[in-house]
Amino acid sequence: MKTIKTTIIASAFISLFAGNISFGANASNEKNIKSKIENVTVFTQGAQIYRSALFNINSGITTLIFEGLEATIDPKSIQASGFGNFVIMDVQHNIKYPEPKDIDLTKNPKNLKHILMLQDSLIMIDFDIEDITDKQTALNIEKNTLLNNRIIKGETRKDTLNLVKDALAFLREKLNNINSELLKLKKQEYYENVKKQRMQADLLALQTYNSNTGDIVKDETNYRVIVTISADVATNGSMNINYILQDAGWTPSYDLRAKGAGGNMQLTYKAQVFQNTGIDWNDVKLTLSTASPNKSSVKPVLNTWWINYYNPYAYDYKIKRSEYEKDDLSKKSGAGYSPVMQTVQAEALTTADYTVTEENMTTVEYEIKLAYSVPCDGKTHFVAVQTKDIPANYVHFAAPKMDKDAFLVAKITNWDDLNLTAGSANIYFDGTFVGESFIDPTNLTDTLDITLGRDKNMVVTRVKLKDKTKEKLIGEDKIKTLIYEITVRNTKSSGSNFNLQDQIPVSQTKDIVVTMIESSGGELDESTGIVNWKFNLKPKETKKITISYSVKSPKDKALAGL
Repeated sequence: MKTIKTTIIASAFISLFAGNISFGANASNEKNIKSKIENVTVFTQGAQIYRSALFNINSGITTLIFEGLEATIDPKSIQASGFGNFVIMDVQHNIKYPEPKDIDLTKNPKNLKHILMLQDSLIMIDFDIEDITDKQTALNIEKNTLLNNRIIKGETRKDTLNLVKDALAFLREKLNNINSELLKLKKQEYYENVKKQRMQADLLALQTYNSNTGDIVKDETNYRVIVTISADVATNGSMNINYILQDAGWTPSYDLRAKGAGGNMQLTYKAQVFQNTGIDWNDVKLTLSTASPNKSSVKPVLNTWWINYYNPYAYDYKIKRSEYEKDDLSKKSGAGYSPVMQTVQAEALTTADYTVTEENMTTVEYEIKLAYSVPCDGKTHFVAVQTKDIPANYVHFAAPKMDKDAFLVAKITNWDDLNLTAGSANIYFDGTFVGESFIDPTNLTDTLDITLGRDKNMVVTRVKLKDKTKEKLIGEDKIKTLIYEITVRNTKSSGSNFNLQDQIPVSQTKDIVVTMIESSGGELDESTGIVNWKFNLKPKETKKITISYSVKSPKDKALAGL
């Protein structure tokens, strides 16, 4: 018999009734099968689960029931495929609820009565908060209606003085009442939220205690996927299903290691994987994807951008309306693989040594070739994705006006070839943790700057030369001259490429004129006032730089910001 592969991709319909389901077949043609999670693709938010199962069936129509699945399956995402001499006819998502039964609180796990009371109380608090929100919305509508009244805004020409006075008195009284009621509601909302937070904390503590002591209330709801197939003869085969669910994801993080101010840097790309789907992932093939399946895939459409003359009353109204609309809208550690046995001299391997990177048109996927386990505990579990040696140029940077220390900076070119995503980075320099940084690949420059920390071996001082700073009057103007001396000293036995920055003020009016007098060869950006010096500092060398400028302004006006 020739084996054929059959595939169906269909939207699954949720059946919200209890009991078994028959699709025109006898009950004997229903078959419960046990499936195993083989592969998991973890997105930045969400995950795609791939299950497989073997089966044998008689001829006719059979419903294969995948039982005990996750509660947060997206029914629209379910797909089914298989190998064998059969045809896939239908795929459905189904929830089978347990038969109703009375709860005997005396025979159930400890704290259950209190847990049920807290759950009921939390529901009632949500109703109370919703009621408060509705009242706030109504009062804000009333307030905005008053403020936008044409008489109050003075937009009518037939108003008498008495009518305006009466309107303003009415407005004052009503606004005071409305604001007073809004304040009361705000206090009520605050106290209700505090109560809710405390109840949630108590509920979590009780549930955690019961879970740790083995006294847990099991959810007997059975989440299932039902695949209907048809076969002309008795046969066996394999069935695969996959679907997307929430309560899982990953975030990138990095370790950056540099040995001395030279040579390559070692970048370790890590993923912090978490999942709280209700089922452990044991020995699965793990793939990490930068895709976000929850985001819309529909291309945006630009509407007409209207422009008109400025109307202050219309502008105020739009601001108030937008504020109202905004108020209204407000309504793994321990899992993994067995260590690979090596000789004593060999360096231990990590999952990064078993990662294959696949770059698609819009996303990047990292396939971990080793079987991996991620328990369902809501904790983050680190997975080493990649380790690379990357060339870097090292410079020292200092802006002594803001900070007296010099910083060692690694400049990485062609960083966009590394397929990185934004994430925090732990920085290690010469084997010592020196701090945290942040890698942002959305940077549009050609070079990615990574700060490796402060270097106390570079001593930088900036002093104002008071004996040379002076002020004099010329006609109706006063001219103030300021002089600073910056000293950079390299106490190390190796040289350094140094980048020094300072600044002069930038005038916002033609009456104030700023003139650079001395910059010791620094490059001035006149639009920002930033002055840059780039130079090589030899071992044990000291370099002095002078920056001076003058500010001319009317003598009868005081300057701000100088």
